[in-house]
Amino acid sequence: MRLTNQVFRPFIEKLVLIYFDDILIYSKSEQEHLDYLTQVMMVLDHEKLCGNLKKCTFFTQEVTFLDYIHSTHGIKVDESKIQVGRF
Repeated sequence: MRLTNQVFRPFIEKLVLIYFDDILIYSKSEQEHLDYLTQVMMVLDHEKLCGNLKKCTFFTQEVTFLDYIHSTHGIKVDESKIQVGRF
């Protein structure tokens, strides 16, 4: 986690969110996303890091990350993670 935070420091909260080995790239357009994705891949290559393609999703409008749903409409809690209990 320390390594990913260190190598992506210039991008954190500008175009990526990182939690352990998960990297979320966010953008406003497909072209911007492609540019950010290229930058992230270049950093991974330069640092000799690799990703797990089975965990990768590209150019999606919505993704669940840390129990929140991130989408073009904003961030909301994943309702499937909320349980209603009786007292």
